[in-house]
Amino acid sequence: MRTPLVLFLAVVLVAPAYAQPKSAFTEGKHGAGELKFVSGVAVLTVGGKPAEIGEQIGVLAKSALPDPTAKMNTFVESQNLKTVYPLMKRAAAGLKGGYPPDHLAEMEAIAKATGYDLELLLLANGMYDLIGGFGCSTLIVEKDRSGTGQPLFGRNFDWRPFDGMDGLAAVMVFKPAGKHAFAAVTLAPVTGVFSGMNDAGLCVTNNQIYARQSKDQSKTNWAGVPTLMAFRRVLEECSTVAEAEKLLRGMKRMSTVCMTVCDPTGGAVFEITPDNIEVRKAENSVCLCTNHFRTPALAGDDRGCRRMDKLTAVQKADGKLGVADVFDRLHEVNQKQSTMQSMVFEPATRTLHLKLGDGKEPATTAKAVTLDVGKLFK
Repeated sequence: MRTPLVLFLAVVLVAPAYAQPKSAFTEGKHGAGELKFVSGVAVLTVGGKPAEIGEQIGVLAKSALPDPTAKMNTFVESQNLKTVYPLMKRAAAGLKGGYPPDHLAEMEAIAKATGYDLELLLLANGMYDLIGGFGCSTLIVEKDRSGTGQPLFGRNFDWRPFDGMDGLAAVMVFKPAGKHAFAAVTLAPVTGVFSGMNDAGLCVTNNQIYARQSKDQSKTNWAGVPTLMAFRRVLEECSTVAEAEKLLRGMKRMSTVCMTVCDPTGGAVFEITPDNIEVRKAENSVCLCTNHFRTPALAGDDRGCRRMDKLTAVQKADGKLGVADVFDRLHEVNQKQSTMQSMVFEPATRTLHLKLGDGKEPATTAKAVTLDVGKLFK
């Protein structure tokens, strides 16, 4: 259903776009690492071996999170997790064996540079698998329906905000030795990937799927790779959608999740469980994902989703979509203050258009900042 023009104009006039929220980071340099602001967005660039990257992150990001325990307590209270928090901490420590060695060495270096407990970093990077609560939406527009002539990849990152969460948002640019450089739109101190793009133009984002929703009834593989680190491995090791699929199929996967993935030629949705992977391609040159499996092999009975219904209308329509159009469609499926980040990737040009929320208004109402990520990789 289209929004009436009068109502649309009223919304635009009453609620104009606001600037990016104030960041908690401080600019600085350490070794090969640098933290600077681009139009109000904190951009942290790090590189080298795992221990070097970890030290750079620790020194430069600590300004935003001097007391992680206090911030974690605020988070736990806001998410109503107080009674299960001790169990979560023990579970996070148990994930240690599933972390790729390079990523674990990096976290150990962060802990050493900051004085943070390693357990807290394990929990932060295992939050998808242990906490959940994400309600994201993604939209890929293939070349022939894109106003740019190249794929566009839109994404809302939806998660219930807590006090100070907006100040922890950053774009972290990793240049790991011997691997693809990549940029992740993240929240400190998370070094795994919610949303990101690498130097080959490969982009990935995650969409929460609970295990009970999967027809295959896969059980959590506690020896598998935590989800955010599995997504990071895809960006570090792959150049194309096909390579990403091959890597994931050969990986011990911990949890149930959807990966929306796109390279400069087009994209797909990978519906992932610890036991299976199903691939869902674009229809009418548009690929969509919210928080339900859709393939016959994995989809459960409960597939109702208001956001998917709205996005499906875009898929069924004709005409081309530009960056602004994709942001408009993402705004139509915002989840109020829980939409903390909204973004559009242009894989062919390694460009990121980013909007950050303030925890009060949806990020989709913010003014977009455009980052030339390809230049950051150099």
